[in-house]
Amino acid sequence: MPRPDRLFALTVLALLTALLVTLVAAQDMMGPHRPEYADWTRLNPQKNFIVSAHPTAKDIYINDAGRDAALERSFPYPDGSELVKESIDVETLNVTVITAMRKVAGFDPANGDWEYGMFERMDDGSFGGMWAEVGSDMHQMCVGCHTGAAATDYTFLTYTGN
Repeated sequence: MPRPDRLFALTVLALLTALLVTLVAAQDMMGPHRPEYADWTRLNPQKNFIVSAHPTAKDIYINDAGRDAALERSFPYPDGSELVKESIDVETLNVTVITAMRKVAGFDPANGDWEYGMFERMDDGSFGGMWAEVGSDMHQMCVGCHTGAAATDYTFLTYTGN
């Protein structure tokens, strides 16, 4: 039987090895389809499990154009702002759905000029989907929720921890 100090050292080594394997797997999770937004500012300090229209674990990213508006709560967002919400399967930690919104001058003035998109993970790991046209069912569904956040330029910021 191994000595207690050796047993402890072996246990620590096994745990560190498991942690390293997990980190490498998580880092490579997106593989060759790593999206551009993965390098944007992540707005939530930890995975968001707040119940919403997207009832999975979520991470929310914002591009440089909208970063200051979100962090400083300075609205409206400038044109070119984009927010991306990853919906994450809590068992596999894979991103399954990406919902996005981008500010496009003149797109939909009645609803803050936000264009909404939804993209689902395909079998090859890439994402397929579309940006919604004004008046489409998808657009109406998104607008129906986001009008409740008109005071923050149609964005929900409860997940940022501020």
